[in-house]
Amino acid sequence: MKINKIEIFHIHTRPQSGQRPILVKVSTDEGIYGLGEAGMAYGKGGSGAVGAIRDFASLLLGEDPFNTEKIWEKLFKETFWGQGGGTVIFSAISALDIALWDIKGKALKVPVYQLLGGKVRGRLRAYASQLQFGWGEERRPRGPVEEYAVEARKAVAEGYDAVKVDVLSYDREGRALPHLEGPLPHKYIALGEERVAAIREAVGDEVDIIIENHARTDLVSAIQFGKAVEKYNIFFYEEVNTPLNPKLLREVKEKVDIPLASGERIYSRWGYLPYFENRSIDVIQPDLGSCGGFTEFKKIVDLAHAYEVTVQAHVAGTGVAEAAALHAEAAIPNFVIHEHHQKILLPEYRELVLHDYQPRDGYYEVPELPGIGQEITDEVYKQSDYFVAE
Repeated sequence: MKINKIEIFHIHTRPQSGQRPILVKVSTDEGIYGLGEAGMAYGKGGSGAVGAIRDFASLLLGEDPFNTEKIWEKLFKETFWGQGGGTVIFSAISALDIALWDIKGKALKVPVYQLLGGKVRGRLRAYASQLQFGWGEERRPRGPVEEYAVEARKAVAEGYDAVKVDVLSYDREGRALPHLEGPLPHKYIALGEERVAAIREAVGDEVDIIIENHARTDLVSAIQFGKAVEKYNIFFYEEVNTPLNPKLLREVKEKVDIPLASGERIYSRWGYLPYFENRSIDVIQPDLGSCGGFTEFKKIVDLAHAYEVTVQAHVAGTGVAEAAALHAEAAIPNFVIHEHHQKILLPEYRELVLHDYQPRDGYYEVPELPGIGQEITDEVYKQSDYFVAE
């Protein structure tokens, strides 16, 4: 079996999210193909992954897709810039690697989780992620404190026993707050704490609350706000400062009594190693679409296990990314919880894939179809800038 064609889909801007997913389809001379997704598909610069995948694609043509280790090293070491790392490089590697594992599963007629060591668990606990945009098929920033309580109650009514929210993204009118660096004005601390308190009152003590900062706070403001919300029994505190200086997060850990999480902007085992060595992250969040794909994800989480660090894959893409994450998380011993992102509820994302995987009563079943168990629809072909290498 040889790779003979690689298709890249840069999907047109989604009307509600304003984002552009990036999917790949890797085909072989035996008619078996695999799907992958780049995690770098939103925010300014997201389109950089498309160019990198186009450049890397030629290196896969003629290769045996089963040789994932060989191909991963080829992309890492024979592209020159691969060993420089970074978001663009690893997103390109990730999208292609996921597709190769999808091919292997389909060729062997087994789900990918079987190739990763088999199921450690049959069901995955999930949390409702990004309640500041609402919870449902309509997405808009929430402003008034009471709206945060309403959205949390919606998620709990669907069976979730954990929710995640960024309470420092928007002001009381739903307008974006500025970057929150240095000493935090009291009005921002008070606003964020009011929202956390309202959610806690709305959902009760048995529901876990995750606080997400998207690295918009820094060392000083993250400590300030973390100490203000400690009393609400927060499950973990996510991306509280830049991931570029591992020593800083260690200082937050020493001063805030909440488990810390980070990782959607940390790539490869080399990127995570300093955080393991100083034991500053309690829950790592590698994205299958940007950390290096299945091949690298497994190495990262095995290394994390040696440091007693648990894992929640970051998921903020289409149903392709969702399916891949479910297989990866099912096969690892140090899984903690699955991220069910608000975007995956939107019709603009659901129309792109054949299988609309959604949790039931707050838990996911792992797909049992061969490969990652996902297919794209004709909408992907209709709504994308299309590139092909063959």
